[in-house]
Amino acid sequence: MKRIIFPLLAVLVLSCNRGVGKEEVPGYDRNNFFVVDYESVLNNKVQVNLSELTDDIEYIKLETNENCLLHPRAEYFFTDDYIFIDNSTHILQFDRKGKFIRQIGKQGRGPGEIGLIRVLSVLDEQNQLVVQTNWARKLYYFSYEGVFLKSVKVKDVRRIKAIPGKRLVYFAGCVYGYEDYMFALVNTTGDTLDVVNNHYKWENKTGRVGTMSYHLFVPFYFYNNTISFKSMHNDTVYHVSGDSIKPEYLIELGKYQLPQEERVEVPSSGSFPEFGEKSKAYRFCSVFEADESLFISSTGYQDKIYYYMIYKKPTGSGKLLVDNNNDPGMIINDIDGGPDFWPLGTVNDSTVYMPVLPLDMLNKDFRDKLINAEGVDPEKKNELIQMIDGLNENDNPVLMIVRLK
Repeated sequence: MKRIIFPLLAVLVLSCNRGVGKEEVPGYDRNNFFVVDYESVLNNKVQVNLSELTDDIEYIKLETNENCLLHPRAEYFFTDDYIFIDNSTHILQFDRKGKFIRQIGKQGRGPGEIGLIRVLSVLDEQNQLVVQTNWARKLYYFSYEGVFLKSVKVKDVRRIKAIPGKRLVYFAGCVYGYEDYMFALVNTTGDTLDVVNNHYKWENKTGRVGTMSYHLFVPFYFYNNTISFKSMHNDTVYHVSGDSIKPEYLIELGKYQLPQEERVEVPSSGSFPEFGEKSKAYRFCSVFEADESLFISSTGYQDKIYYYMIYKKPTGSGKLLVDNNNDPGMIINDIDGGPDFWPLGTVNDSTVYMPVLPLDMLNKDFRDKLINAEGVDPEKKNELIQMIDGLNENDNPVLMIVRLK
């Protein structure tokens, strides 16, 4: 069956508030299922300053040379000692100061050659990197020193994430209509430990599958020593507990939830142009956790407006971030006057990050805004200006690191 992939409009996600502190709530248990009321959060608009979340910002300048130029859609993975970057056809390894160490793997289809990375997993306890490629039905294992260790045959699954304990999480995608499960937890010998069943199936006699592809949607995230995951069209978030998959919470989109029968993969939904028109009223979301809070970003299927929300799990309260005009916005940088912020992911359970393009910081409008910024720490502002003065517009991104209070 031929698959046609339609890319979604994509914009880098970037944002946070005081409702995100470390307040202790007695009896909080992450295994207690809860519901995030998306529509209610939309009505709770709050302008958030970065100083409410952190006391300082760390900027990591990633070294730039001809051996470590980053792909526009690079993905970042942090350990205590290293930053690993999925660079599409190979892995780049930096130390935590941003110094380039080595390239791991290379493009090609021979033994140990990656071709194109579909999913990168970092197993820090084993000092191993696991690559699911686009071409081979195999997982390739590399050491932190860049040595190719082995390849392991796997099913032809849309995305596979390797996790500690010699286990894998399969994300089937459910785009053909007949898949039995959406997610599966398996061991490395192929035994299925648990699954999340696919409850919506259809028959496709057209010979084609149209799939929405959104490069910033990531079904997996790690928090509190386990992996959590959701699909693009199903807003229940699950996590792995031992050898079981447990539902953790639901992001209830209400009137913004795309009906399953209207998905572009379903033949009865019509062609892609028809889907484009019908989907304008609906949204999808991505989420990850840090410091007992959910960082939720959402957008429509056909627009470029992003809605950034922070939901504090112990108190069950959520806020929609807005700018000075009360429009959907990001966290306002009132510490050094630099880039406004929305975390793209986590460094660890209490620290989040965002990559910033040097070209954006060298922009005249940005520089004028930075120089004229008031109410910020003058020393920190000067330090940021000095860092920017040392940048070239073609340099690798700068990582903005924020440790939550």
